[in-house]
Amino acid sequence: MSSYDILTIIFFVAIGTYTLRVSGLLLSNKLKKFKNIDIFLESIPATLLIALIVPSIIKIGIIGIFAGFATIYIMYKTKSVLLSMSSAVFIVALYRNGLLF
Repeated sequence: MSSYDILTIIFFVAIGTYTLRVSGLLLSNKLKKFKNIDIFLESIPATLLIALIVPSIIKIGIIGIFAGFATIYIMYKTKSVLLSMSSAVFIVALYRNGLLF
């Protein structure tokens, strides 16, 4: 593959990425005119977060479920995102290195 082909691919991917981002901004202004669309738009981030996290938790197994509950508990008690996420990563790291269970 020549350098010209690579630059062409990079250019078109950049145009595609920019188009997707701008169209999202333009479309969001149009969607606010509908009454019930706000409820749908507010629930999207939570559903995306669940869709990204739950498969990873299930893939790890029982320790992933334990780390998930530990994250929720620590987040509830301390209200610290950094501490809760760090604790879950620490629990999984201990398990993977054979230091837990």
